Amino acid sequence: MIGRALILALLLGACSGKDARRSAAVAADTVQPAPGGRIDSVLPMAEYLRRFRHGLTEPMRLEGGTTTREALARQFLAAVAVQDSGAMRRLLLSPAEFAWLVFPQHAYSAPPSELDPAVFWQRLGEESDEGLRATLRRFGSHTLGFRELRCQRDTVQLRPGPASLWSSCRMTYRNGSKVETHRLFGSIVERDGRFKLLSLANEF
Repeated sequence: MIGRALILALLLGACSGKDARRSAAVAADTVQPAPGGRIDSVLPMAEYLRRFRHGLTEPMRLEGGTTTREALARQFLAAVAVQDSGAMRRLLLSPAEFAWLVFPQHAYSAPPSELDPAVFWQRLGEESDEGLRATLRRFGSHTLGFRELRCQRDTVQLRPGPASLWSSCRMTYRNGSKVETHRLFGSIVERDGRFKLLSLANEF
């Protein structure tokens, strides 16, 4: 299995110190394979997927979430305002949704940059935990109001298929008497008209 050190090296690149940690948090779910690069796998991808899916029930569609990206951002902001971490987590993909509905379409599921989905999912979880704590520290009990969400369609991470990805999402919102724009969560996944978050990684 690929070690955590290698994954961190891929994420951090030439960054170092505090800037590197922040870059990793922001880029946690927007990792792109290096051009021409290859990660040597001990096992074939089919076996990695079989192991990752073991004990999970295959979903037919994304459960929960919302029907628009803007609605997803509004629900996220409403949960932040009342410090409802459970509601924030319910907007995330489940392991089964990631295993069947998203990862098989990801660039890291195929040569030349194959990556164990369990390693990828663990990294997403760690960054979501960190992002959740940072968000609650920064915005706990604040009065927040949604204004606008802007994202970029990501055609690099996901190959053509039923799922779509929007990355570099920046939300404009009212924070008390101020209007701010920040990256409050990671990429957004859409499949069959349902939208959910890939991670809670942010810029804080």
